[in-house]
Amino acid sequence: MQSDVRVIAHGFASIRKHAGHKGIRMAKSATTAKKRQAKKGTKSSATKKTVKAVPADESAVSQKSQEAQSNTDTRDASPSGDTQSKPATGTTGTNGGAENAAAIQRRRVINDLFQRGLAAHQAGQIDDAIRLYSAALRQNPQQPDVWNNLGVALRRSKKFEAALLAYRRAGELRPDNAGLWSNMGNCLREMMRFDEAIVAHKKAIELDDSIKSHTFNAGLVYRDLNRFEQALEYFDRALAIDPDYVDANWDKALAHLALGNYADGWAGYETRRKLADNPIRPLDTAPEWDGKSDLRGKRILLRAEQGFGDMIQFARFVPLVAKKAGHVILECRKELMPIMRTVAGVGTLIEKGRPLPEFDVHVPLLSLPHVMGIGAAELQKISADPYLSPPPGKQVRLAPTPGTVLKVGLIWAGKLNPRDRSCPLDMLLPILSAKGAAFYSFQIDDRRGDIEKIGLQAFVTDLGDHIHDFGDSAALMQAMDLVITIDSSPAHLAGALGVPVWMLQLFTTDWRWMVDRADSPWYPTMRIYRQQDPNDWTAPVKKLTGDFLTLLQARQRNEAAN
Repeated sequence: MQSDVRVIAHGFASIRKHAGHKGIRMAKSATTAKKRQAKKGTKSSATKKTVKAVPADESAVSQKSQEAQSNTDTRDASPSGDTQSKPATGTTGTNGGAENAAAIQRRRVINDLFQRGLAAHQAGQIDDAIRLYSAALRQNPQQPDVWNNLGVALRRSKKFEAALLAYRRAGELRPDNAGLWSNMGNCLREMMRFDEAIVAHKKAIELDDSIKSHTFNAGLVYRDLNRFEQALEYFDRALAIDPDYVDANWDKALAHLALGNYADGWAGYETRRKLADNPIRPLDTAPEWDGKSDLRGKRILLRAEQGFGDMIQFARFVPLVAKKAGHVILECRKELMPIMRTVAGVGTLIEKGRPLPEFDVHVPLLSLPHVMGIGAAELQKISADPYLSPPPGKQVRLAPTPGTVLKVGLIWAGKLNPRDRSCPLDMLLPILSAKGAAFYSFQIDDRRGDIEKIGLQAFVTDLGDHIHDFGDSAALMQAMDLVITIDSSPAHLAGALGVPVWMLQLFTTDWRWMVDRADSPWYPTMRIYRQQDPNDWTAPVKKLTGDFLTLLQARQRNEAAN
């Protein structure tokens, strides 16, 4: 039921920008969308024409990002000039010469459209590329590489069904193009048609197993199926071709972490330094801490990186450093400063982008588990207790309706990339209609409108106007008996505060939530409700509803007994 909210002290913390981690990758998560390191290949020229193709999109896809990358590797797509219409033969005289001239002019027009489309594609002008490729294909549909390029561009625009049609047309015209099958597999994977994606990728490998991206892309399907052991086999095959393959090293690390192989996972996690969109800026004024050198009497800078959720998650390691160092300087984004001030051992807090104070050594915050050798036992011990709290002086006074025994925070929508993490609000109607519970929306973005759209104003209190940064979000969350959220930074915040949090998790898991478990080694108060099938919230919402009603009834019995 809806209830009144009174705000004491300052305004309340916004989760507008921390509705998801990696991106999110999260993605992108992100987990945030994270773009992968661009891959470079040799450019190929069409015979008789200067036509270049955008071939297999060596899909540098991580947990946080699913963006196709296009290159010009001649092994993935050959030029399309050979497939263009040829001038009519067997004609003579003036008419024949006119017909030949017309055919030559037509080929020039088609080539010009393709070249302009390719230039637009390479410049990131995807809509223009689609328009120009399509115009070229209307003039002459017998161009497999133009169909392939069109598929790459359509996939980039997330027009997956149309992209798949383009790839299939290319495959009909040139079925021996290994890169085309790899592209098609990437598209099918993003459509979560995993069985078909595996078939396509295996076809690509069968045609040419010397291309590292072919085996890597196949591994991504098994990753998205949460079959990490099999994913590792394909990542290792890609790395056998190129040991320095950044994308394969990165996803291999995440697979190890998802399986709880922390030593290999944390070591590989350092690969993030090489990712194109997440460079850790160099700091040459002081050495980087290796976890071994003596920190007594020294000032250490813990550097900010990645998304809000990542920073909250890894803040648990700050007190360990504080026990070793003379002074800890923690860098973070402005929105996080109110809660990061409450982390034990923080001596100085500095906003990311501001001039840095003097320090003796530095290390990225997300490198601490690696340099400190954090394994499963250490993680369990470190995570046993809450490590964040609302900023001092911020209080919340809620006025739920009479008979309320359970105050519940709700976040049902998060980032759209790399995949939509949202659960439709109307799927939660069975719990929203339960008597004895008061629901409070922590939703900040446009999805706040779902409450009015569905007509739930009497059942859900919208806190959006009271939320401005993480500190006040923490104060509001601390007043809840339970937080129900999708995979997003509010899940991290609730867990770090020690508030009971039930998280709805997509079928394709994020590495930190591991696989086949309802609990989390990171947050003792967390319970995870996982999709059993892609894009289907039926099973997890049904399980969550049953558990919620059991909890509510128990609270009501306790209230009656008292």
